[in-house]
Amino acid sequence: MKICVADDEKEVRLSIIHKLKTVYPAAQIFDVEFGRQALEQILVVQPDLVFLDIRMPEMDGLDILRALKQEKAHIRVVILSGYDDFDYARRALQLGATDYLLKPADRDQLRDVVTKVKQEMEAAFLKEFDLYLGHLSSLYLFIHDLRCLNTSLWFDEREAKDIHLGDTGELLKRWERSPERILIAFSVNHDYGGIVVSASSVPGEHRFQAKRDFLPVVQNAIEAWESRRFFGASQPSPESRRKDRKDAGKQAAGLRQKILSFAKEGHYPNLETALEAWLNTLLDLDLNQLKKECVNLMALLDEGLSKSDMIVIEDEKLHYWSQWVAKHKTWDELKSRIRKFVLDGVRALMHLEHQSGLSWFDQALHMVDTSRDPNLSLESIADVVGVHPVTLSRIFKQQTGMNFVRYLVRSRLQHAQSLLLKTDKKINEISEEVGYVDYRYFRTLFKKEFGCTPSEYRRRNGIGAAGDEADS
Repeated sequence: MKICVADDEKEVRLSIIHKLKTVYPAAQIFDVEFGRQALEQILVVQPDLVFLDIRMPEMDGLDILRALKQEKAHIRVVILSGYDDFDYARRALQLGATDYLLKPADRDQLRDVVTKVKQEMEAAFLKEFDLYLGHLSSLYLFIHDLRCLNTSLWFDEREAKDIHLGDTGELLKRWERSPERILIAFSVNHDYGGIVVSASSVPGEHRFQAKRDFLPVVQNAIEAWESRRFFGASQPSPESRRKDRKDAGKQAAGLRQKILSFAKEGHYPNLETALEAWLNTLLDLDLNQLKKECVNLMALLDEGLSKSDMIVIEDEKLHYWSQWVAKHKTWDELKSRIRKFVLDGVRALMHLEHQSGLSWFDQALHMVDTSRDPNLSLESIADVVGVHPVTLSRIFKQQTGMNFVRYLVRSRLQHAQSLLLKTDKKINEISEEVGYVDYRYFRTLFKKEFGCTPSEYRRRNGIGAAGDEADS
């Protein structure tokens, strides 16, 4: 946080600065003296907070306040006044001052004011930042466990910021001696961490300055970090990749349809050949394209092998398989799991045609209906009941009239309904408890299912929504 102190009495300024440093040692505090010079320096510094004496020669506090609100309306101003200046103080509040203090202000008063301003800044930051988080969640990138350290950096678009990813604890330790340089620390997809810090003199790989540039820069940073981990030594060089990834994407999409066709017909050798060709083609795509293609294949097989003539892939199924793909941290791991899922799944379906009795299905259904494990999945249930996930998916559709993912989502949302009515947990806590890392996605699902948001549901049932997220 940056703070300016303006008063025509030097001793008063130094006293306030000393007190502020004792209560907020990490703050940057500037002595801007008084009058027109004070206004000029404040406009140069562009602080978050100004302590401003109301009576000063040359240019009084009200004139400076009026000018600041015209030039930099976001700067918060606290007026310092004497007992006989109450009318001035009231006018200052009308002009937009945040508060006023009677001289001499003590440490506790200064601490309370700075704390209040700090909280207001954090609230303003979180409101703005939530828009970026919403966009990232639509890409299945979930930033959570946000820790605000110096939101002043966000609002000062003159200052460049760097994004670093890795272990959050190690990243914080790297800057522990300069906490004022840290804007935020966060986690990504319950997997790894990140930190945004004021830029150093060394050119940064992922750097932004204006707020609008945060989104593309953080997306690039996440893709670069995950790509290095995902491909490892097998990562192809840019030169070895195809110049036109659009052609590679079209080729992958064509092979995907062949895989589905061969799988439905039970042509195992052709399926194996098409699957290997598809996997090799994916290496011509970037990481995001590769993951999307894997999600599309898994969702298509999950739905398409149900023997339905019309294949409709709903968003919740794409979300489910996006989470499944994201759990695999390396290409070798993901490639191996897809091979096993597809090839063994088709074998299992061929065997299912000659199988009688579904004694295991009641157990699987009971697990979905009663389990409160947020990590419950098609594979985990299939493993317990001793069938292949593709077999379980097929039987779910046959026996319940809906696919496994839809049934699981409905069960989770019904449990969320109960938690909303019977507990005072926050909505983001309920979201995680029922299996959704990102409460924005959970809120969308809930509204689609029940016609209202979680907060509205509570209010309709006479329960206050204190602490819930905004629905706007």
